[in-house]
Amino acid sequence: MRKYFFVLIGLCQFLLFSCKADTVENVRVRLYAESNINEVTLSSSFGDYSVNNQKIKKQDKVKVSISNSKLLLKINEEVIGSYDTVNLVSEDLKCFFQISPSNNKARRYDNNLEITLSKDKKSLMIINVVSQDNYIAGVVQSEAGGASDNVEFFKVQAICCRNYMMRNINKHKKDGYNLCDCVNCQVYFSRANKQQVIEGAAKSTGEVIVDNNGNIIETLFHSNSGGQTMDAKDVWTNDISYLKSVVDSFSIGQPNYIWEKEIKEKEWLNYFKEKGVDIKNYNNKQELLNFSQDEGRKIKIFNIPLTQIRKDFKLKSTYFTVVPWGSNVKLKGKGYGHGVGMSQEGAAKMCEDGYEYWQVIEHYYTGVKIKNINK
Repeated sequence: MRKYFFVLIGLCQFLLFSCKADTVENVRVRLYAESNINEVTLSSSFGDYSVNNQKIKKQDKVKVSISNSKLLLKINEEVIGSYDTVNLVSEDLKCFFQISPSNNKARRYDNNLEITLSKDKKSLMIINVVSQDNYIAGVVQSEAGGASDNVEFFKVQAICCRNYMMRNINKHKKDGYNLCDCVNCQVYFSRANKQQVIEGAAKSTGEVIVDNNGNIIETLFHSNSGGQTMDAKDVWTNDISYLKSVVDSFSIGQPNYIWEKEIKEKEWLNYFKEKGVDIKNYNNKQELLNFSQDEGRKIKIFNIPLTQIRKDFKLKSTYFTVVPWGSNVKLKGKGYGHGVGMSQEGAAKMCEDGYEYWQVIEHYYTGVKIKNINK
């Protein structure tokens, strides 16, 4: 009986491990989403791979192109066959490959690759089937890899990227994948190879930011707040509990903290005239030529949203002061981006000053906490 008891325990442990392994999900990310690719060359950069069940060596060159509405597969210029789908599958735990389109830059990615034809059969649909952790690390390196060498900062970025992934995992479900690699999802232009990025992503595995109701939040961020972040309702009219304006001294003095732009005075005044402002009125004109946010951020000039002005004049932010400058006006601005949520440069400075990643997150997102979804 004792023997069978230990066999049963061993079987249960095996099943438990297997179930845990099965819960590790991959994410399907469309690569080169903004380009029309009709031919690619693939090769293993590290580890063993097979392509459509045929093992390849590291020196092998796998070419996939379009021929007669099919995928023509060649290995070292030898025709293997025509297929509806080509799958590059890793044979080891740690594998990454290089993909080189005929009309775009080569990139390296982790795990697996799936290639099919687009609906019109004129270009390739290229999908990286990648573990969520590897995807997160790749996004962090693509979006913020050069911003710092601090592991705590990359933990912050990894958690923010994971939040986006979790909230948008079905964004392109109808198209056969989860997310794409460009800015309307998250920039994902390579696997991570920077040690601090990899470490930061690994040390934050499974962690997300939730609001006081336990909901995964939308982790908006920008380059630099200019010293004070914006309230979401002042930018997009929606009042969001965790996206409130906070004083942000950590962004002060960072690379994107200040900017200037000169505009012809006549052009500046006529812009407001077209919006219905009486620029012949002396007080109105003086307000437009001497508009100031020195005492704190504002959201409008004469009921015209600063967000609209920023868009129309292509300004770096809405946080600016106006001064007469000869026949021009000079806009002396602070910050870069919409100003809502986390300042990336401010977050990097906090981490460099010794703050922990959770302190950075709680500074920029009001009333939130970090939760590990794997526990």
